Formats: sequence, structure tokens, C-alpha cells
Amino acid sequence: MYSLDINFLKDREPRVYEAKPKARGGGDGGGAAVNRGPLIYGLLGALVPIGLAGAYWLVSQGQLRQLQARKVNLESELAQIQAQLAELGNLQGQIDAVRAENNAFVGVFNDIVPWSALLEDIRDRTPTRIQITNISQDGGSPLPSDPSLVPPRAGGVLLQGVACSFDDVNDFALILGRSPLLQGATVAITEATQQSELLDPAVDGRCPGTPPNTPTYLVDYTIRANITNTPSAQLIDELERQGAVGLVTRLRALREEGVIE
Repeated sequence: MYSLDINFLKDREPRVYEAKPKARGGGDGGGAAVNRGPLIYGLLGALVPIGLAGAYWLVSQGQLRQLQARKVNLESELAQIQAQLAELGNLQGQIDAVRAENNAFVGVFNDIVPWSALLEDIRDRTPTRIQITNISQDGGSPLPSDPSLVPPRAGGVLLQGVACSFDDVNDFALILGRSPLLQGATVAITEATQQSELLDPAVDGRCPGTPPNTPTYLVDYTIRANITNTPSAQLIDELERQGAVGLVTRLRALREEGVIE
């Protein structure tokens, strides 16, 4: 008997099999692999705001510590400034006190019109036809144009005497009104009375400028005026002309020291 041998292996093409990796996880060891990309991205997306918030908190805390330190420094500086201000206030009080004393001291000199200078000024302004028999001081009087104004501290002056005529009395009042040592607006004739008896040339002589054998009636007069309220510091030249050397020297010394202008 014959036997037939057939070799099937020769006719087959060789096949290559690749081993597939075994899936992890899964209860049964089978199924497709899980894609965790979205989960990771989600976690990263959640962590970014948290990280930014944490960084902002750290920066804020640093700034807060700086501000608190700055506050402490400013409070310390403020305390020093307040102490300096208190010291300045004390010094300002002392300055004001000294200034008030200086003003009072200067005021005394500014309110002084020496009688020597005043009498010399009146003498220079007295016409030859006027005779002064008495000069006295009073408290002064308000300005005729404004009675509400009080008289100057120096008061006023009262002149009494005789004149050759009423015109001479009027002229004398006008001349006195131009004196820088008197308040011109307050110069006034308060009395002018003609004497009842003629002037006897043989006994009293006759008025200057009166022709011989001319009968003359003398006039009794009273003129009053306020002493000027102009500060003496502004009258230095006039006071010097009238011989008030002592006051002028003091005023010039005060001016050199800058106490008065």
C-alpha cells in the first residue's frame, strides 16, 4: 500500500505577529487605555489661579510690612515735629512779648513832642504884631470836621496874648496851622476881644508898622490847637531844626537798629 505525504508549511507565507501591550488597570485586564490629558490640564488650570493668589498675598504682606514700618517712622517724625512746633510756639510767644515791649518803648518816643521844640517853633512863627503872654497845655479837643476822633495823646496847647488887630490874630492862626508840630485842622481862635482903652504910645509904645499918631486898640486873643499825632520818627528833621537834639539822637539810634523805619 502507498502513503501520500503533503507538506502544507512550504506553501504558507511567513507571518509576523506583534505582541500587544497589556492594558493596565481595568478589572478584567482588557479594554482600551484611558486618556488623562484633560484631567491634568484641568488640575493645572485650577492650580494657576491659586498660585497667582498666593503670590499676590505674599506681595501684599510684604507691602503691608513696609507700610507699617513707614507708619512707625512717620509717627516718630511727627512726634519730633510736634515737639519742635511746641518749642517754636514758645519762642514765638517770647518774640511777641519782646516786640510788644519794643513797640511800647518806641511808642513813648513817637508820642513825644518836646516842649522845647514846640515853643521854639511857635516863637519862630509869631509875627511882630503879636505878643504871647501865656502858653499852657490841655487835653486837646476832637477835630471840628470829625468830633468822633479822639484827641492825640500829647494833648493840646493854649496860647493867650494881645495883638495889634483882629487881622493880626487871624494871620497868626493861619501861620500856626502850617506848623508840622500842630494839627492844622484843630487850630482855632476861641476868643478875640478888643480892649476898651487906646494903646498909649508914651507908656506901651506902639505896634510895629503903625504910623505915628494912629490910635490903636489892642485885641486880647486865645488860640488853641492840638499837638500833632504824627510819629516823632517822621519829624526828625523838623525836631532837629528846633533844637531837640536828645530826642533826635535817640530816634536815629532806634532807626539804625531797625526798630523804627
